[in-house]
Amino acid sequence: MGFKLCLEHVPVIASVSNRDWLISTQSIMPAIVNLLFNTVSTNTTISFSLVLPLVSILSLLVGVGGHLLMWLVLMRNPRRRSKPSSVLLLNLSFADLCALLTLPCVLLSASSQNWQLGGGVCVLLSFMTSLTAGVDIFSLAALSVLRYRIVAPSTRPPATPTQVAGTVAVIWLVSIAMALPKVTYIQFDSGCTWSVGRGHWLGFLVPAFLVYYVAPLLCIALHCGLIITHLYRCRGTLAADHRNKKATALLIGSTLVFAISWLPYYVLEFVNVLSPSLNSVSSPESPASSSTAPSPASSTEVSLLWEVASLSAILLICLAPCWNPPLYFLLSKPALRQLRGLLPIMHQHWRAATFLQHIVPKHAPTQPHSQPGSQHVPQNILEVTHPQ
Repeated sequence: MGFKLCLEHVPVIASVSNRDWLISTQSIMPAIVNLLFNTVSTNTTISFSLVLPLVSILSLLVGVGGHLLMWLVLMRNPRRRSKPSSVLLLNLSFADLCALLTLPCVLLSASSQNWQLGGGVCVLLSFMTSLTAGVDIFSLAALSVLRYRIVAPSTRPPATPTQVAGTVAVIWLVSIAMALPKVTYIQFDSGCTWSVGRGHWLGFLVPAFLVYYVAPLLCIALHCGLIITHLYRCRGTLAADHRNKKATALLIGSTLVFAISWLPYYVLEFVNVLSPSLNSVSSPESPASSSTAPSPASSTEVSLLWEVASLSAILLICLAPCWNPPLYFLLSKPALRQLRGLLPIMHQHWRAATFLQHIVPKHAPTQPHSQPGSQHVPQNILEVTHPQ
């Protein structure tokens, strides 16, 4: 349920001239990475094959760089990296990094308009993208529970390292269990496809929406509400309150980014499955959808709107893993101080190199050969005054 899943399911309205071809292929859903770029490029207004690679490159560079800085700051301080919240943050960051590393497949698919990586990579990529999305949101939910136990220790004692390790293991096991069933429906026949009917599609979409979106967000909202209520009722020291508010703001910010990034995708998925009036290449087989065809005028209007909505949903999900590092450094003053402490080291090396270039004299230019009868001036005065 990651980048490739969002690309595979984004519906593309087919033109009326391609209706016969559409009906004959409705039983095959687009694949985990294959957005049917040939159809998109020829029958739509927006060039997915141009926009997606540009956004993927931007997301890959910015996201990987930000997460590496985040890892560097957290791992350099032994006291900080042993905290339960830091362990969950690193787990969240690792899931985002795995999701970002799948973006080169988007670049390859968009540029070549075909799947060229083989069946094994197709299955592995489908599994990894669903896995990382689950680890992402489940880590945020675990952070909300941990944050509440830190702010209100009277309810339950703070989490121990063993409990945190067990929580991380459960997060990965649940995410693996949710990702495995989808892989069994992947078919590779010179193309990466996910063949499933409308009923089975709802069987995947509804549980994914509830487990990957609704339930974790409700858990986070509940615990954030309890945290805010506790902070206003039980005021502690000014420094502790400020630190807790910053940590809660980081949790809320990361959750809002996830919710906003994935909501358009789920809305489009449900509209695509439940609306029989939308004849799309990515829709599963349905007698109602195959027998009902929109008029050319309405098809054109819906097509353009659907393209804009689909592209917006894709871009939001592709950019989602990039936001956590900026939020972390903006809302965590200790982390920002450590990051600033790393930058002067590089800055001092650069200033030292520049200073040496200014104080060390440059080599004197080679003197031209003296003409006959002209006086030769030595380059080094020591050669003249050196005693015999």
